[in-house]
Amino acid sequence: MVNEEKPSLFSRSYNSSSEMSNSIDSCRDPKLFSPLRYWKNLLIVSIAFMLTFIANGALANLQSSLNYNAGIGVGSLCAIYVGLILSSFITPLVVWLLKVKWTLVVCCFFYALYSAANFYPAAYTLIPAAGLLGLAASPFWAAVSTYITTSAIQLADVTGRVPETIINRFNGIFFCFLKFGHVIGNTISSVVLTNNSTSVSVDYCGRDSCGSNINFTTIEGGAKTKDNQVSVLISIYVGVGLLAIVVLTFLLDRIPDGNDEDKKFNWSHVRDHLTSAFHLMKSPYLLLLIPIMIYSGVEQAFIGADFTKSYVSCTEGSGMVGYTMIAYGAFDALASVIFGQLEKYTGRIAIFMFGGVLHLVLMVIFVMWNPHTSAMWQMVLLAMGWGVGDAVWQTQIQSIVGVVFPDVQEPAFANYRLWQAVGSAASYALTIPRVICVSHKLYSMMAFLILSLICYISEEYLISKTFTSYKTYEKY
Repeated sequence: MVNEEKPSLFSRSYNSSSEMSNSIDSCRDPKLFSPLRYWKNLLIVSIAFMLTFIANGALANLQSSLNYNAGIGVGSLCAIYVGLILSSFITPLVVWLLKVKWTLVVCCFFYALYSAANFYPAAYTLIPAAGLLGLAASPFWAAVSTYITTSAIQLADVTGRVPETIINRFNGIFFCFLKFGHVIGNTISSVVLTNNSTSVSVDYCGRDSCGSNINFTTIEGGAKTKDNQVSVLISIYVGVGLLAIVVLTFLLDRIPDGNDEDKKFNWSHVRDHLTSAFHLMKSPYLLLLIPIMIYSGVEQAFIGADFTKSYVSCTEGSGMVGYTMIAYGAFDALASVIFGQLEKYTGRIAIFMFGGVLHLVLMVIFVMWNPHTSAMWQMVLLAMGWGVGDAVWQTQIQSIVGVVFPDVQEPAFANYRLWQAVGSAASYALTIPRVICVSHKLYSMMAFLILSLICYISEEYLISKTFTSYKTYEKY
């Protein structure tokens, strides 16, 4: 547990300029909100993200099944993460220029735009919309991470409590809403879509599935019905995306900024914010977290593309994807709340190791499992387990980044989303070639997860050693 009286590991800002240096005290302002207002804002931003990912999460799960022709669906997912990688380097500047609240509002629009592009899913509509969404995604996530972490730190200051505990609790609640949005989105898709297609390549499902194209045959008379159903589904998703924009615009408070000096525009600040993400990469604290950040992107891409395509759609049809992912989202949401509360009793290490062991066991099952002879309930059970593991990565990585880098949140969270996007983009890209099968990806994921956990344990050792000796690494 981090002692709130000790100095931050990065009490000097990422800038070399002395005027840009600040500390956690920059969050402490005489205009701080009442405790109830911080909880209200957490609820509002959580609801807005839930609405956004009702559409985005469900559409991501369906892309490899609905838009499987020529790999357009998976290609759009890959384009999202390529755009996210590119935008990660300008994220601190975007958040600084627009400020946190308006970054959320502007970027939320591009999520609704991607949903609308699914009305006409072609390479010239879906891929560009996906690229724009990717460019908006990194600032979007960095802004909400900054908003939640800063709110938790300020609430701790108001109430005299330890910031780390509140950061974990806030993240647990936020990710519970976020994953519950996946449940709602997949419920909608399951109700709206009927199972009008079945796979005709059932000999190559599960671990033996290779490449993005699984050929589907449409049930007689079902093509027109399917098109109508998809149009209704996309209309619902666009509507809830626009509602998220309204909620953020009119109900979310602008959180008190710390340093008025940093609000003044000058080219020196522009340069500093453009290079801040690069500067932070020199930190050993960030370097040791990069593997687990990459893995968190890989495992989300696996469940959203490989599992839904090669295990569920391939054997049961695309109409069953939503039902399976409802279970995934529900257990992800429940586990997010539990881990957010549990961390103060068990510590991060126990939770991280639990998630690692759980995912390793599930990957062994995926390698050995023959989905042709399995019942639907078995797929649901495996999706539940994967969701619990995902809750570990999403809540605990976000929390440790907020705890270790409280004074440089924008570049720290930009790096988090950058490396997570690298993992997702690589996983989606490797889904397209026919020479790469699911079994190849599972073996690679197991090896990389073990490496990631070793690096994470080294990170915790370095943190405990640093805080014990009260060292401050000003050169970063």
